Amino acid sequence: MGFFAKFKKEEKTYNDTDIIAIADATIVPVTEIKDPVFSKEILGQTIAFALQSNTIAAPCNGTLEVMYPTGHAFAVRGNNGIGILVHVGINTVNLKGKGFKVHAKQGASVKAGQKLLTIQTDQIKEAGYDLTTMLIITEQVKEGERIQFTCQDSVEKGQIIN
Repeated sequence: MGFFAKFKKEEKTYNDTDIIAIADATIVPVTEIKDPVFSKEILGQTIAFALQSNTIAAPCNGTLEVMYPTGHAFAVRGNNGIGILVHVGINTVNLKGKGFKVHAKQGASVKAGQKLLTIQTDQIKEAGYDLTTMLIITEQVKEGERIQFTCQDSVEKGQIIN
């Protein structure tokens, strides 16, 4: 074992059925999201986060099917077939990428917990945007199924939430 080996962070591995918290955050009740598309779960079953960190991670193992060039949203197709959309903030598409740094390319294989975005939370908030971030199940493995998300008030990035 080399000298630096003891300092290397051990990478956590997840099962293909795991959905994880994409950031350190407080959970926001869906009914309190200030956008009816998300609060009424029009796009699918939703869990929302009030971010407490500036990095956003992949929610599951899979393929990054969509990464908007603006960085405000991305979609992952899980290795188990589930479809997950992550939308950072409300109306943040209007920032045209300001305050977002993308770390992965559309089409890439991703691992749960892998950093996909860095956001400048202060810059986005100062521009007047709500940073409530939604994780939406757009396609279930079994149609009609609902996920039992965590009922905790807060989560840490990488924590399994299903």
